[in-house]
Amino acid sequence: MNLNFAQCEFGQEEIDAVNRVLSGTWLASGPENEAFEAEFAEYIGRKYAIAVNSGSSANLLALASLGLDKGSKVLTASCGFPATLSPILHLGLDPVLVDYDLKTHNVDLNQAASHRSDSTSGRCKAAIFAHSLGNPFDITFVAMTFGMPTIEDCCEAIGSKLNGRQVGSFGTLGTFSFYPAHQMTCEGTGGMIVTDDEDLAKLCRSMRDWGKVWDWDTKLGDNKTVYNSKIDDIDYYKHYTYETLGFNSKMSETAAAFGRVQLKKLDRIREQRIDNYDYLNSRMSNIDEFIHVMALPKAEPSWFGYPLTLRGDKLSRKSLGDWLEQKGIRTRPFFAGNITRHRPFRHLYVEGQFPVADKMMRDSLFIGIGQWLGKEELDYIYDQVVEWTVLQ
Repeated sequence: MNLNFAQCEFGQEEIDAVNRVLSGTWLASGPENEAFEAEFAEYIGRKYAIAVNSGSSANLLALASLGLDKGSKVLTASCGFPATLSPILHLGLDPVLVDYDLKTHNVDLNQAASHRSDSTSGRCKAAIFAHSLGNPFDITFVAMTFGMPTIEDCCEAIGSKLNGRQVGSFGTLGTFSFYPAHQMTCEGTGGMIVTDDEDLAKLCRSMRDWGKVWDWDTKLGDNKTVYNSKIDDIDYYKHYTYETLGFNSKMSETAAAFGRVQLKKLDRIREQRIDNYDYLNSRMSNIDEFIHVMALPKAEPSWFGYPLTLRGDKLSRKSLGDWLEQKGIRTRPFFAGNITRHRPFRHLYVEGQFPVADKMMRDSLFIGIGQWLGKEELDYIYDQVVEWTVLQ
């Protein structure tokens, strides 16, 4: 067998949607983007959605919209994918790092709470944390503890729910990625920002579109040039008037059209991933060599992958990974592991400061749990893991 840890799934409906756009003349952000934003906001349960070109851009713009002063401290995790930490450094902010919790493979909320004194003294100004592997954590705990803006990184977790609500509906802002490895994609690219704050939504739109003014009522598309604005005493076109230091992070029309179709399939994809995870987990639960990840009691994870973290330190993650790869089961390490060990973030590294992140860097990997896998494939994965443990 050849079992991918991630795989794009699309069909004629997505192809037809893309061809519908290509049969026209407008390829930049336009009506498809606006329709996708409205549909996505409704799905998540938020007032506003802003389509962008990636989850990384979503995190960058969401954090930039908070307008924090240079050097402001921002709570984030020491473990995971760099797209959560990097925007803090790109914007000249100062990360305050928190370790992970082995039981959940998510941020350690108790350790996060220990930094409360930084917040009350005016030092911590925001927090950005990810729902790792699609397993939701309670970001409202962070918001209530610190009384500051929170960014809910849902890039691995689209479709996950907590207490009956979609992830992305809890934080000040929520961010999503449509990278092809994730639960849904926008033609292999794309991201989204969601919020209930109109001012933050306008700021994100402005920064996405090179810094343009974003308080007009006209739609995206081919608008007539009307000198309806003033810059000093000069009559000027409002669409070419700039109010923020912006970026170009727009989503194409074909990507938005593709994503609109994928969004309609998301609930089915989510249910299949949950079923696959539960089935494999019920079989894996009798293998003592691994830590079995917990979800919160009222969580419904839309699982991105199935983690295999060795319980002790006598077995080799490399050996396990090599064995699975040889058997056609594709694997990945737990993203960056302790991200401060990597060269761009080495200035944040302190020996022994993040023992769980270090353990996950040494002893964790994950495998696919996607909707393309059936019980035969999941049984094969289980059999190969068991055979490896017997040989150790």
